[in-house]
Amino acid sequence: MRTLATVVTATLVVFSSATTVHAQQNPLPKASDKLVRFGDDVEGWTVYANKTRGDCLIVSSVGDGSVQMGVAADHAIGYLGVFTKQDIGIQNGNEEIFVDIDGNLYAGVATTTSGQLADGYSGGYILTDNPDFKRDVAKKYTMIVFPQTPGAFVVDLRGTYKAMAKGRECLKEQNGG
Repeated sequence: MRTLATVVTATLVVFSSATTVHAQQNPLPKASDKLVRFGDDVEGWTVYANKTRGDCLIVSSVGDGSVQMGVAADHAIGYLGVFTKQDIGIQNGNEEIFVDIDGNLYAGVATTTSGQLADGYSGGYILTDNPDFKRDVAKKYTMIVFPQTPGAFVVDLRGTYKAMAKGRECLKEQNGG
């Protein structure tokens, strides 16, 4: 697994603005949502059915970090939630955050949360309708969250393709099909 020091100069691919996507539909889970585990874990990823919203998400934890991914029930908008217990200097509100997926740097305006999450986590969500991001998450192997910050952590993306497939199964079941 490569470290942050060996990351090659990345290509910047900008997500759709969170404000624009947020205006269409907000797929982000809320603390009050009822999440129910959907089947067995898939290669380190846990799939949850959100019984409140009728959608699904996948979650993985690594060290001091955690990652959530999901899509709106209509599949139009996806999100990536990245969280850490490290102090990465973000405040509540909208801030630019980054993830590096095998040399492709994705940036987005994130709805950040700090000091409101359980167990001392802070971080944020990036909303996107970018198909390149979805493809990279499914097919690439390493994601560095918050690259070039003291709170950077590496997520092994092996298994995301299968976890995303199980997430689609979950969505299908949630939507009665």
